[in-house]
Amino acid sequence: MELLVIRHDEAEPRDPSLGARAEAKQKLSAAGRKRARRAAIALARLVGKVDVLASSGLRRADETAQAIADELGGVAVETVDALSPGAKPEQLAAWLRGIEGKSTVAIVGHEPGLSTLVTWLVSGLSRSLLELGKGGACLVEIPGRIAPGQARLVWLLRPGQLRRLR
Repeated sequence: MELLVIRHDEAEPRDPSLGARAEAKQKLSAAGRKRARRAAIALARLVGKVDVLASSGLRRADETAQAIADELGGVAVETVDALSPGAKPEQLAAWLRGIEGKSTVAIVGHEPGLSTLVTWLVSGLSRSLLELGKGGACLVEIPGRIAPGQARLVWLLRPGQLRRLR
């Protein structure tokens, strides 16, 4: 399985009037939407297609995922609770095991969860050894079973690097 890991792009400031729902409702800024579209073009060129496209369900991640879906065409965005902020790598690994027959899976979520997941898959460590900037992405190859320390980091692109690949 190839796992494309994407951090949502820049969001608007939180609206304090929304209280506890502020994080879930926070949408991409105008610049974030534009950058997400440009990154989606580059990601489509890099991976060609995805079998599954998943998002945390938070608005800014959903908007980033939708930009990717629009560019790839024909793929729906699926909400996966294991991509929510605070989720553990083991939770997402369990979801991935449920779709093990898929060739390329793209996930859109949040830091520090995404970088912790990648570190866990590649090294088995439970603390992050890398950072995904807002709008950044990486590709992880999982050649066999989905378990800690069994994957390989193929590439990691900072947001600006990714957008320049269009």
